[in-house]
Order: sequence, then C-alpha cells, then structure tokens
Amino acid sequence: MALRPEQVMFNSLGTRCAGDLYLPDTVSADSPAPALVLGHSGVMVKEALRHFAPYFTEAGFVVLAIDYRTVGASEGEPRGLDHPERQVEDFRSAISYLHTRPEVQPERIGLWGVSVGGSVALQAAVLDRRAKCVVVQSPSVMNGWRYLERLLGRAGLRALRDRLDEDWQRRHETGESARVPHLNLDHENAHQAQLLSTEIYPTYRNEKTLDSTEHLLTFAPEDLVHRLAPTPLLMIANGGWDPYHMLDEAQSAFAKAGEPKRLEVLPYDVLGLYTGPGLEKAMSLAVDWFDLYLRRTELPVVTPAPTRESVAAMKQ
Repeated sequence: MALRPEQVMFNSLGTRCAGDLYLPDTVSADSPAPALVLGHSGVMVKEALRHFAPYFTEAGFVVLAIDYRTVGASEGEPRGLDHPERQVEDFRSAISYLHTRPEVQPERIGLWGVSVGGSVALQAAVLDRRAKCVVVQSPSVMNGWRYLERLLGRAGLRALRDRLDEDWQRRHETGESARVPHLNLDHENAHQAQLLSTEIYPTYRNEKTLDSTEHLLTFAPEDLVHRLAPTPLLMIANGGWDPYHMLDEAQSAFAKAGEPKRLEVLPYDVLGLYTGPGLEKAMSLAVDWFDLYLRRTELPVVTPAPTRESVAAMKQ
C-alpha cells in the first residue's frame, strides 16, 4: 500500500507553502531519521513527486515534497510567478520546517530536485550549509540566459526580450504581468505532458506570468557551484534526445563543482527519468548517494566564526 503523506504548511518568508510529508513506518520522535526536501520542475506540482518519494521512504528517509510559492497548493500572488531565487528560499524554509519535526535528524538533511527544481536545489545547497547533500536529476537551467538562447535561438530570444520590454510597461501601468503557457503545446511531448498533468494533478496550471522568464534569464547557479564543496553533489543527466535537459548544460556546471561529486549520464530521452525506463536506475543512484553521505559518512563539523570576546579570551 502506498504511503499516504501528511499535508503540512510551512512559512517561507511570510508566505505559507504547502508540503507533503512522508514518514516511514520505522521513524518516530524516539527514532528520528535523515530527511530530504524534494522540489519539482516548472511544469509539475508536489503531487507529481509521489512517484519519486516512495524510493526514499522505503530506504528510511523522511521526505518533504514542496510546492513553491504561488504554485499548486501554496499561497502567494500573483499565481504562477516562477522565480527561481525565491524558490531557493522555499527550499531553505523547508529545511527550517524539518528542523521543527521530532522525527528528523536536523543535522542530516539533503536536497533533491528534478529539472529546474534540481538547479534550484543546487543553489539552495550552496547558500545553506544545513543542506548536507544534494542530488540533481535531469538538470536543465544552469545559466538561464544561455539556456533560453539555446532553446529559442537568437532570433527567438530577441523576440522574447521585446515582449519583456512591453510587459515591463504593462506592469508599470497596471501592476500585472501578462500570462503565458509553461509549455508550447505544439510539441507532442509537451502536449502529452500537459494533458497528463491536468488530468492527474488538479492544482497544476499550464500558465505562468511572463515576467517569470525574466527571472529565469538572470538565474545562474553555475556561477556559484564552485562554492558548493564540500557538500556532496550527484548529477543524474539525460544522455538521450532532450531539448529541455541539455547534457552539456549539466556537464558545464559539473566541471566547476568541487569534490565530492559524481555525474551519471543515463541513455534516456526527455521523459526517460520521469516515468521510465530510466526512473528505477536514477532513483537507485540517488538513494545510494543519500545513504552514503547522510547516513554512513561522518558529517563535517562547522566551527562558528570567532567573536571578539572569544579571541580576547584565547589571548589571555
């Protein structure tokens, strides 16, 4: 029988975010366990993560799958504002929430994200030393400007920037951005994904604010990834045909990361690590990584920065 999650709400800098909390049967306040925060892609909601969460709960990890602000069951306006920097904050707020749960070992929390959710998880782990391990699955956006230029072409990006200029004036005059679809439904894979998401996940909307794209342009976790070490990084990338999760985007960021790190390239296309046939392999790699670095490896000790008082005391 599938594990039924506990529906929780947590505060993310003044806005209530929704989460699905999965507690393994072996975990309690008397027997706490390592925990993971799971973040979804831009075309998902937290309910979609129920396909990934059981792999971790069966391995004994507490799992918190989250909706970012303005998305799914989380609060926040305007609806559908995809703002990666704020989603980084939502990951960090989820870590803070897990620190309040007696079933969690607070010193053993890891992050997992898929697609742009992986990019967000990566930057959250750079900024927050409470994240002791990170796994990025089907990574997509490591440099937003470059990513959109490759996805749209130079002419397409120029047309987008023209639209963003017009949208800025609209926001200046009305306070509201235009609304656009997440997915171009002319593409068959995108069309099928949209139909599936809407049918299975009632809170999903194939719609975002146009200024979300402006926030994506300036998002570049690749510029910070060299600051991640010694937090262990696993990247699980798509090696098949995939216009959205480009292998060399993952390789570019991975090359700049310090040790310990591992890159696994699996021979599957755009949906291969979401629904199969590569899902089992990808999740097995993630579980082993978290098991090694959250459960079996001694965690690094972070020494607080010296204060004036402590320096004075050492001199006496």
